[in-house]
Amino acid sequence: MQVAVSPARGSLVAELPLYYASKLTGQVAQNLLMAALFLIAGTSSNAAIGLSSLFIATLLPAIFLGFLGGAVVDRIGASRGFVLGPVLRLWAVAIGLGMLGNPASAWFVAFAYAAVSQVAGPAEMAMVRTLRGSTPARAHSMIVALQYGGQGIGMLLLAPALYYLGGPQAIIAGACAFFALQVVLATVVALRVRTEPAAAPHPGRSAFSFLDTVRFFHGEPLAREAVAVLAIKSMAAQGIVVALPLYLKHDMGLGASALFFLLVPGIVGTIAGLVWAGGSRTTSAHSRDTMRLSLLGICVSVFALAALDLSIRIVFEYSQLPPIAQLGVTMNTTFVVALPVAFILGMALSAALVSARVILTERAPLGQQARVFAVQTSLTDALVVLPLLLLGVGAQYAGARPTLAAIGIVSTLALVAIARPRVPTPAPELQVVVLPADSN
Repeated sequence: MQVAVSPARGSLVAELPLYYASKLTGQVAQNLLMAALFLIAGTSSNAAIGLSSLFIATLLPAIFLGFLGGAVVDRIGASRGFVLGPVLRLWAVAIGLGMLGNPASAWFVAFAYAAVSQVAGPAEMAMVRTLRGSTPARAHSMIVALQYGGQGIGMLLLAPALYYLGGPQAIIAGACAFFALQVVLATVVALRVRTEPAAAPHPGRSAFSFLDTVRFFHGEPLAREAVAVLAIKSMAAQGIVVALPLYLKHDMGLGASALFFLLVPGIVGTIAGLVWAGGSRTTSAHSRDTMRLSLLGICVSVFALAALDLSIRIVFEYSQLPPIAQLGVTMNTTFVVALPVAFILGMALSAALVSARVILTERAPLGQQARVFAVQTSLTDALVVLPLLLLGVGAQYAGARPTLAAIGIVSTLALVAIARPRVPTPAPELQVVVLPADSN
C-alpha cells in the first residue's frame, strides 16, 4: 500500500524563520555539548587520539542506526520527526549531565547523543523539500551558515563564559537549556506544516523498505557522487581538526593564538563558498560542477598545507638574490601559506556541503527524503571512520604533515574517480542482410 503524497509548495515563507531559528538553537546546543566533550577528551595525555576517538564515537551510531532513524522519520512524517529529534537529544544530554568526568565518559555521552541524532538529522533535511522546494540551494546555504554560526556562538562565545562560571558541567547545562528551546520552536513549526507533505506518515512496510532507497541510489549516479564528495569533505574537515594543534605547535612554531589569524580568512572563504553554492537559480546540474571544483579545492589546500611552504623555503634558501634570501630568513613561510589556504579550504568545504545536499534534495522522491539523507550519512561515516582513526594515530606519532598528505592523496583519488570521463558503451551494430531477389 502506498500513500499518495501531493507535491510540495514552492516555499512556506512564514515557517522558514522558525525553522531557521530552530536549526540555529540546536546548533548552539550541540556545539556547547561538543565543546565540553572536547575539553575532557582533548586535555588528556594523548590529545590527538582522544579527539579522533571522540569523532569515531559520533560516527558509529550513524553507521549502524542511520537507516533506522531515517525510516522512523519517513514512517511518522518529517514534521513529527523534526520535534522528536530535539526531544531525544535533550534526554541524552540531560542524562549525560551527571556522568562526565573523564575521556571514557565523554566517549559514552558522544555515542548516546549521536545515536538519537539519527532521527534529528534526517528530519531536518527532509523538511527542506517542503519548506523551500523551489530553491533548495538557498535553504541549504542558510542551513550551513546557521550551522557555522551556531559553532561560533556555542564554542567561541558561550562555552568559554559558561566554563568560567562552572566548568564543563555548566557548559552541558547550557546545552540542555538550548535544546529545550529548540523543542518549543520545532513544535510550532510542526503544527504549522501539519497539512503539508512533510507531515504525511507512511505505512510501516513502505517506510522501512531498504530496497526503495537502494533503487534510488542505483539509478542516480549524481546522488552517488554527492555521497562520495560528502565523505571526502567530512574526512578532510575532521582530519584537519585532529592535525591542527600539532601543525600550529610543531610546524608553524606558533601557539594556539595563531588560530585566530587563520579563522579570519577561513570565515571569509566559508561565506564565499555559501554564496557560490547557494544561488537562487542553482540546480542539481550546477551543483555537480560546484561539487567537483570544491573537491579540487580540498585537494589543493591539504597538499599546500603539507608541503608548499617547504618548497617555498627551498627556493629562498637556494636563491642567489640577497633580498629574496633575506626574506626567507625573516618570514614564517608556513604561516604565510596557511592564510590563503584557509580561505580556499573554507570556501571548498562549505560549497561541497551545500552542493551535495542540493543534489540529494532535488533527486530524492518525497516520502524517501529522510531515508536518503540517513543512508548518505551512514555511507559517509562508514567510509570515514577507519581513515579518521588512522589519521588520529598518524598525527600523534608521524606528525601533521604526513596526515595532511594522506588526506590529499585520498581526496585526489576520489576526484579522479568522480571526474573521469565516462565512455558510453557503443550500441551493437545493426547488420543489414540483403537477400537475393526472387527470380520469379
